[in-house]
Formats: sequence, C-alpha cells, structure tokens
Amino acid sequence: MSEFLELKLENASLDEIAELALKAVEPNALENKSVNVKDVSGNSGAKTYICSIDDIPKCIVKVSSSKSIMSSHPITQKRVSLATQVLRSQNLAPPIILKGIDFHIERSAGVSVMQDFFHFNEDLAPPDKIAEVLAKLHSAPIYWYDQLKAEFLDGDKFLSSALHSVPLHSPFWCLPWSGIDTKMPVLGVGNPNPKIAKKVFDLGVRTGVYEKVIQCEAFSPISEAAKRQVVVHNDFKPDNLLYDPDTKELTVIDYDLVQVGAAVMDFGLPYMMWLGSRFTDITYRRDFIKSYLHHSGLQTDEKSVKDMMLDCEINTIVAFPGLLANIYDAEIPLLRGFDHPTAKSGYIAQSSEASPTGLEIVDLMAEAVSKVRSNADLITLSLEEGIVVTIFKNKGLGSDLLYSWLKEMQKNNMLRLFGIAETDGAELFVSDHAKKKK
Repeated sequence: MSEFLELKLENASLDEIAELALKAVEPNALENKSVNVKDVSGNSGAKTYICSIDDIPKCIVKVSSSKSIMSSHPITQKRVSLATQVLRSQNLAPPIILKGIDFHIERSAGVSVMQDFFHFNEDLAPPDKIAEVLAKLHSAPIYWYDQLKAEFLDGDKFLSSALHSVPLHSPFWCLPWSGIDTKMPVLGVGNPNPKIAKKVFDLGVRTGVYEKVIQCEAFSPISEAAKRQVVVHNDFKPDNLLYDPDTKELTVIDYDLVQVGAAVMDFGLPYMMWLGSRFTDITYRRDFIKSYLHHSGLQTDEKSVKDMMLDCEINTIVAFPGLLANIYDAEIPLLRGFDHPTAKSGYIAQSSEASPTGLEIVDLMAEAVSKVRSNADLITLSLEEGIVVTIFKNKGLGSDLLYSWLKEMQKNNMLRLFGIAETDGAELFVSDHAKKKK
C-alpha cells in the first residue's frame, strides 16, 4: 500500500479514518462495510482511534500532532520509534500494517479489559495475568536507549553536569515527570501546550528546584527489584491493555511515554490510578507484587515483597502524576512560591509569600519519607493506607509546615489521586473492595 506513504491524517474526519482503516485491514472488503471509529486520545500524545468492524476491534490508528508535547520534539519521536521497534521484535507490541507521513495503523491486539477507568475486568485480566504482562514488558532489551539518553544530555549543560553522577534509579530520570529529554515535562489534562511546558522546565532549573530534587536521595528506591533498569511503559493502566480472545493473552498498547528506567517507575502511576490503597486492599497489592516478582524471576519472600511495596509507595511522591508532579490543577508543588504559568489566579501557590515554598517542600517530604523508612509502625501504615495518606493522617509526621501545605492541597482537591477528600470528616475516595471490612 505504498500509495499511502505520502498521506497525512492530521485534522482528518472520523469518516476518513474509517475509510483508510478498512482499506488497511480488509483491502478487498466491500466499500459499504461499516467501520466504527472511537476516539480514545489522551491529552499529551498522539491522537488515537480504535477501529472496529462488527463490534470487533480490528486496528488502532495513531496520528501525531505538532501541537502535542509528546509529538513536537524529534527526541520524543525517535524514542517512541525505537521503543516500538524493540517491543514489536519481542512480540510485545502489535505489528504496524500501514504507515503515512504523520500516522501509523497497527493491528488490534484484542478487546478492552477496562471495567471502568480505575478498574480491570478481572474475567479478562486477572491480577496474576496483569503482573505477568508487566514482568514480560520489563524483560525487553534496553540497549536502544543508551545513545538516545546521551543525545538529550549532551544537548544541555545543566543536565549533563547535574545528572553526571546521579544513580540510574533516581526518580528524576522519569521523562514525563522531569521532561529532561525534551525540556518539556508532560503537564497532563488542561496544560498540553508545549510552550507552557518549556516555561515550567526553565523555571524548575532557574529556581533551583530541579537541582534540589536531583540531589535528593530520599525518594529513590532501595530494593534491587525496584532499582532494575527495564523498559518502562510509564502509562500502565486499564485502558492501555487489551485481551486477545484467540490467544487468551494480554498486550500493552500506547507507547508515547515508553523509556528505560527503574522498574519502580511503572508502579507509581498504577498505585494512584488502579493498584493503590484507594482501589485495592493490602492483600490484593501484596499478591500482585509477589506475582510480578515471581514472573520477573526475582525473590518472593515476605521481606522482598514488603521492600518492593514500600518503594512503590514512595514513588507515588515523585511519579509522573505524583504528589510533586506538574499535572495538578491549581499549582505545580515544586514551583510553589514562584509565579508560574499553570498556577491559578488567587491561589497562595502563586504568591511570593507562599509557605512552604517548593524548595522547602522537597526537604519536608524527604524528611517525612526518612521517618517512614525508619519506623516499622509507619511502614505498616503506609503499606496499608498509602504513604501520602499516612503522612496526612499523622499531621505531617510532626511537621506543622508540611501539614499546612497538605491541608491546602486537600482544600483545593489536589490530593484526590491519593483518595483524600477535600473536606475534613469526609470519607476517603476509595472503592468498596478497598475499604476495611467492619
């Protein structure tokens, strides 16, 4: 189908996408055959469409956009291209069946396994199978990333100097969160503009916040299982897994955020989006982590599982959508006290009188993490209820300044990913099956 190599799909209608999808998957089909197109695009990457015939998903159309953070930089385009080539060579990603100037069409890997945005349909995707596919992803080759990382570090004097001796398992290597590959952190819903992202990155460097986080060791994982260098998906959640009715296997899709980094990076987001204390009970999480370690060929004794779980909890602080991330509605916590482009007017975060400032928050959270790691009771509470919930419920673990900031975050409904309601006395935002049985 070489005639489509010069075709562009940016701004194409759903009918045009449906027509091309039909030609790709069934070139000899009748012209009047119906193709259903569903737009499942996120807010930062390519436009994504699932195309079905007779209610059976046949292919996925991905159209890049120059207006998107994840499509507007050559490093990103190269990273996604290299990652998908490797994953396809390992049969971890569906094959491409058609490619144009700004799009590609890949064969569908099956049907959705979503029960809803925060839960899997366990008939199609039981926990052990989800853990198995994540472990399989983490076994993919990582050689392709070295040269790419060298390219984006060599292009920036600050980064090449600051990150020269930083351990590879440091959370700052998480690209969506830090933006060190493109100088544009992913800002999430409401702030996908590359120009705004560049301003946020520049402010992180200029204010000294980025350097402070780079030098902070408290948020890094300790267990060997969590520190391993693996292919990280960075967006591992229910709408990015598919089930093949023929093979009975799960496949991960959507590779816009794929990189190489510490294995724990692929747990920070799940702990806030479907796997953490807001959604599951301690037994579910313990069994899931144990299954993941088993399928990864790692130790599954009680201590190994517990150590990995604590590293996962701590990663929620500095994960892509974590406590200190760039995707909050009212403020970017690390830029608190500085005038920055996503802070809403009227919020104290934008004021020079803000206390604590972003620089202080790094120290306060690092101290809180250290207190948790050194206290068996706090570890138990953190594993059961979540580390952020534990710090919040225990009033900043003795820090009035940290607690005052968390209370303000609560009031602005910016702790909801951790299950914390915006008013005192309100029930935690948790699923029924994650609530303690009375």
